[in-house]
Amino acid sequence: MARRGPGPRRGFTLIELMVTVFLLGVGLAGLIATSSAVSRMMGGSMRESTASSVAASRFETLRGSSCATIVSGGATTRGITESWKVTKINAHMFDVTDSVSFVPISRRATVKQSYRSYVKC
Repeated sequence: MARRGPGPRRGFTLIELMVTVFLLGVGLAGLIATSSAVSRMMGGSMRESTASSVAASRFETLRGSSCATIVSGGATTRGITESWKVTKINAHMFDVTDSVSFVPISRRATVKQSYRSYVKC
């Protein structure tokens, strides 16, 4: 085998390795931050889904009631606080607004949402 002369050597320099490690570190830090944000969003969406199903359940309960028993009120179900307001449109039709409030897992601030439906009896 012939031996090479005093030419350039193959391989990476220390500076190239340091830059590579730095870029990988920044990329991994971004990945971790993104995954925690997605996790918080998923927790918040689960609470929001629960709040909408509580409101839908309230509307169905009111639809199954007689006209005389459809009145405004409030309740707390599965950590979701709701209050519904009933407005009489005519003898057999009511306008119902259900306001729900909850604290998502991802935040400390209370989220308030309103759902509206018409109830015939």
